[in-house]
Amino acid sequence: MENIVFGPLTFQISDQRTIALMRCFSHDYSERSGDSAEFSLCEFDIAGGITSGTNRMRGSAEVRKLLYAGHEQTGNVLRITQRSDIVEVISEYTIYDDTNAVRVIQTIRNISDGEICLEMANTFGLRFGHDMIADHKKYYFHKFTNARYTEAMPDVRSLYDFGMYWQNSVFRVENVGNMSSPEHLPQGILENREESDFLMFQIESYYDWFYEISFVRNRFHLQIGGPTARRHSWNKILQPGEAYTTVPAALAGGKSLNGVLAEMTRYRRHIKPDGCAAEKHLPSIYNEYMHYSWDDPFEERVRETAPYIAKSGCEYYVVDCGWHDAREVHSTDSMYKLFGTWYEDRGRFPDGIRATTEYVRSLGMKFGLWIAPEAVGHKNKKMLEYYGDECFFQRNGKKIAHGTEYLLDYRHPKVRDYMTRTLDRMIDEYGCDYIKFDGCPNPGPGTDLNATSLGDGLEKQSAAFLDWVKEMMAKHPDVIFEDCAGGGQRMDYSALSIFHLISTSDQTEYNRYPYITANIFASVLPEQAAVWSYPVSRTVYNAAENDQAVNGLVSRELVVINMVNAVLGRIHLASRIHLLDEEKQGLIREGIDFYNRITPEKITAVPYLPRGYARFGDTFAAAGLKTDKKVYLAVWNLGGERHVKLELPEIDAADICVAYPRNLDTHYSFDRTSVTVDFSEDEQARIFEITLA
Repeated sequence: MENIVFGPLTFQISDQRTIALMRCFSHDYSERSGDSAEFSLCEFDIAGGITSGTNRMRGSAEVRKLLYAGHEQTGNVLRITQRSDIVEVISEYTIYDDTNAVRVIQTIRNISDGEICLEMANTFGLRFGHDMIADHKKYYFHKFTNARYTEAMPDVRSLYDFGMYWQNSVFRVENVGNMSSPEHLPQGILENREESDFLMFQIESYYDWFYEISFVRNRFHLQIGGPTARRHSWNKILQPGEAYTTVPAALAGGKSLNGVLAEMTRYRRHIKPDGCAAEKHLPSIYNEYMHYSWDDPFEERVRETAPYIAKSGCEYYVVDCGWHDAREVHSTDSMYKLFGTWYEDRGRFPDGIRATTEYVRSLGMKFGLWIAPEAVGHKNKKMLEYYGDECFFQRNGKKIAHGTEYLLDYRHPKVRDYMTRTLDRMIDEYGCDYIKFDGCPNPGPGTDLNATSLGDGLEKQSAAFLDWVKEMMAKHPDVIFEDCAGGGQRMDYSALSIFHLISTSDQTEYNRYPYITANIFASVLPEQAAVWSYPVSRTVYNAAENDQAVNGLVSRELVVINMVNAVLGRIHLASRIHLLDEEKQGLIREGIDFYNRITPEKITAVPYLPRGYARFGDTFAAAGLKTDKKVYLAVWNLGGERHVKLELPEIDAADICVAYPRNLDTHYSFDRTSVTVDFSEDEQARIFEITLA
């Protein structure tokens, strides 16, 4: 036996030249002889081969033929090579100096004389536990549901409660299509509750992915990876010499929830985009969409509103959907059916977008626009004829419509050329410093045009689209690019390794957003997590007899809770804040000042969840950011729980003060391990600044 030790991983090479992962963080099988042939580093299926014949993600007989062929370590990267007669597999592991996280990819190369067809190739597999009956109640799994308007909601249950009862049980989560997170986030946490041990993973895929837990030989097996034939209508033809690389995955370990989230957070900072100078200080954003323009922007509105936004301290003014393409009828319905040309609508902006841009800049702000670069409205005859059917997702020779739109295929040069000219026009002619990408109709498994399968077409098109995005970002390095998909429906670290920030939700209710904010840092870096703040809601505005009456319907505490929702992430201010009086606008300015003050700490902070996750409907929620010296802790009273004692585990508090708002009454007391808050209203929020001992 020979061992390879690499960070938290230990691999064992048997006398028969098979190799297996024997230790992964706290999961250790290194003392159990004979195990190394039981579980391969990579599972894959080859069409025509003998598979396991089960519903579980276990590979073909070809996997069992793999033999260790060597390994090399270059700096922080380990590559292990295995071969059979027809394939070579290189397993690549990367470790980092400031986190225990490990990044994993697998590359499978055809070394035979004929073609082979992959039907499944996972990225990582782990066995854990020693006895399924003894262990299925001590292991818990954290699944992250991600429905629209209720993003990033953890579902924590024992494996038993997830249905893992006996030998053939399988618990699986999967995603199909070009939206990576419309139902679940591509991440999970395995918790051993008896030993207070946590293992977190994330799958870095912009489209298809899966993970599952199953039983194999009286042990649990975790498998994670990208598209498969069974789940995603996918295969991959490899000619002799060709290779396929799996979607990346990352793993991190910890002895508490906060501990494992900290490790994954530090890892995410290694792969987030860098190089945009405008992003270095995390500028605050005003976007007039939410509770204001919706799909109905126009020049006069910007000129009326922008001076107040500049006074608030926001640095960017963004006009959302509706600025583009003269429409037959100015309505939401017409816009989505007809968009896709992406020229300014002179009916809405009679002086042109550039004049609006220059006006915003004259106030000391920068300007941004929204675009849905992947879709064309199904009634936009001009663009449908310009592109031709070959420029769209297809199945059986027919364009695929999703709702009111067709989905563009970025493998076609005509698509890339037109959209490149569109982005250049928005940036160079219209003067955009900020581009918000949105709108990704999800047509299902993919496209069979120029592909061996629907999933293969989706994979190729997704790669082409992201390559184009990277080209545009390199071409315009001073422009900030936001990723949005009807809110947080593309919350993954394939996207977030490219885009500067992401919209976390389109949630429209201020007293529902705290449940998202309180959990979001488990899934997204705080410097990338854009959260709406809309002190003047549509409900308030519609209830007012006139504009002058709006201020009387908006309390100071309503302003505060909206600001608390957003300032620990990336603030996206919205709504008719110009209708508020000076005191309430002062609370907005104070919130943005606080946001700016903590930016240097935010970009190194890790999540701190003193109560664990928030559950939708909780009457109280708390979440914060922790640095070496401080914790910035947001607390929300959401249902009349006015007297709350909040324990502060894993920290030693030397001092606590109210960081925001500083001039409203806040009754609290603290000791080194807890803070007690007495709220005066049924809905309130505060941010405390905790100095660590």
